[in-house]
Amino acid sequence: MRLAQIARVTTIPAETLLFSQGDDSDGLYCVTSGIIRIFLTAEDSREVTIQLFEEGEVIGDIALLDGLQRSAGAAALTETRLIFVPRQPFLTLLDSSARLQRQIIISLCERLRQTNEQVNRAVFHDLRHRLLVLLRQLALIHGRIEKDVAVVELDLTQGTLAQMLGASREAVNKQIRALIKEGRLSIDGHHIIVHRSMKEA
Repeated sequence: MRLAQIARVTTIPAETLLFSQGDDSDGLYCVTSGIIRIFLTAEDSREVTIQLFEEGEVIGDIALLDGLQRSAGAAALTETRLIFVPRQPFLTLLDSSARLQRQIIISLCERLRQTNEQVNRAVFHDLRHRLLVLLRQLALIHGRIEKDVAVVELDLTQGTLAQMLGASREAVNKQIRALIKEGRLSIDGHHIIVHRSMKEA
């Protein structure tokens, strides 16, 4: 049984919930276009966005493999095209393919490294530093890096940035205003531009 035989393609609009934290796993998704945000939900319904997945990345592999409930929620940040692979047929295929098993292991290792980096930023750096690092990473993935600037080409609200940083919207707004005043940031329409400081030159 080949992967293409058990997969199906779907397109969902922006802001569509793909699955919620705590849901049973029915399969995994591969993003072919668009952006999916992964988020955690607290008991008081507050959300923290912990990652953005884009073209080529796989969502839902952890719950698919261990059979437990979804460890996080997923929703479309933009209109997104996905390939869905049902759980049971995928597990049957996995049992018969050493190559697929290796790819899954590599994918899980990459996810663990990303998690470790997020923990490092949260524990060892202040909000300003974490904000600048996040914006540069977003520019690398969803924008462009030039000689003196990093341009984030995403329509992101301060609320979304706050969720990704695990901070309040007010605290992020304060840092953005201060960085704009210092000439470190500028806003051009939906683009956020990070300017290189003299210390970084």
